[in-house]
Amino acid sequence: MRILIHWLYRSSSWSRFSVGLIKSKGNGRVKTLLTGVVVAGFAATVFTQSLTLDELLFRASQSVVAYERVFSNAVAEEQYVQRILRFNGTLRRQRDLRSDMLLVQLPGAVSWFGFRDVFEVDGKPVRDRDERLQKLFLGEARPAVEQATTLTRESARYNIGEVVRTVNLPTMALTFLHPLNQHRFDFKRVDEEVIAGRPVWVVQYSEQAQPTFVQIPAGDMFARGRFWLDVETGDTLRSELVLGTSHSELLTTIVVDYRQHEAFRSWVPHSMREIYERPLESRAESIEATAIYSNFRQFGVETKESVRVPR
Repeated sequence: MRILIHWLYRSSSWSRFSVGLIKSKGNGRVKTLLTGVVVAGFAATVFTQSLTLDELLFRASQSVVAYERVFSNAVAEEQYVQRILRFNGTLRRQRDLRSDMLLVQLPGAVSWFGFRDVFEVDGKPVRDRDERLQKLFLGEARPAVEQATTLTRESARYNIGEVVRTVNLPTMALTFLHPLNQHRFDFKRVDEEVIAGRPVWVVQYSEQAQPTFVQIPAGDMFARGRFWLDVETGDTLRSELVLGTSHSELLTTIVVDYRQHEAFRSWVPHSMREIYERPLESRAESIEATAIYSNFRQFGVETKESVRVPR
């Protein structure tokens, strides 16, 4: 039985996703480092004593809006390894993809739309790469929804496994923090951590509003997970998205880690880890995948709906 998970673009106040069933180590140095951590931790504690969750969520929403402005005309190279594992953990199949990950701002959209343009599969180039980009971005203008649907289908073209998916995009969970979408979720602070020297709050989220971002034929599938938010800026340093439970046919977990990019002056996706499991089947295969992002650069965006192809 194959399972389809895909992101349906909507040009209204929010985007929508859908899931369907188809089948040196000296003492001095150590002491210095430890002292630094203690001081940083003390400073973070003092700073966060007056911080409220609502204030942090507002900062997070503004960070996402600023992120859109920077990355709606950006492209990164993605090295993506997908592995199908048997029930006993042995490898059955692996696929290595190299792609350009484009973040495109479509007219009428709340946020950017991610598109994975695969140009190499298992070490072999994809011959129609340029042709597909021209058709998608340089052809005659088409309605935004139609264009987004085409992008969605193309993004999933080279995935392997019984889960046919397009939700495997590093920026997907950021959509939930958008100021037009936060009201659809409950948020709760569950922990405090330090990532890359930055104090963060771990904020748990759970989707409450209907219809949900993710749909299955039987109805709504509620998204949940966690965000690791910089307490000073609201930037997302890590995101976790979970779809399904241990009692559902499919359990999906997607974790994205971010790193600072000097040229963009922003946190950008560095890695994405995915696990797709079938909790109700004792001998079911699972899918694990890891993506690494590099070589972030700008590409030119025309007016209307056309985009210059990055070279």
